[in-house]
Amino acid sequence: MQITHYLGEPGTGKTTLMRAKLADLRKVEQDEWVKDGYVTYHRFDKQKVLVLGRYDDGTFSGTDTWAKTAPPKFRQWLLDNAETFDGWQVFSEGERLSNNPTLDALFATEKFTLVRLVVSDEELVRRRKARNNTQNESWMKGMKTRIENLCKKYPHSRLSAE
Repeated sequence: MQITHYLGEPGTGKTTLMRAKLADLRKVEQDEWVKDGYVTYHRFDKQKVLVLGRYDDGTFSGTDTWAKTAPPKFRQWLLDNAETFDGWQVFSEGERLSNNPTLDALFATEKFTLVRLVVSDEELVRRRKARNNTQNESWMKGMKTRIENLCKKYPHSRLSAE
């Protein structure tokens, strides 16, 4: 598996990016939505692509729809499915997989790329207001710190999502 995980503060455009990726993939083929225990994904057989999580019309999508207890199950899923999805591309984003144990497991796959989405503070405020954000301010501040700490620890690239 070649895995790319996107992380960033709430409102940086992770879900928007993944919805755009799904739209592009669907120009070639319709995906199958798969629920494999705690792990859910959109599967594109012809293109050998998985997009983790569930993307529908809700504000919160992707792996944010997974149970808080899903990360350890996902780490086991990685081990169990390494051969099944050998040669496939896997895309993920969000808070559920943005933690030390999961990133350690992803980096252990040796075919992993971590990407931090960034926008200006002004754009972040605008986006959060536009989506009628109801997330707790202290939680969002904590997420900013968490993302910064993860990016200090792990090699990553930055992608402007302005």
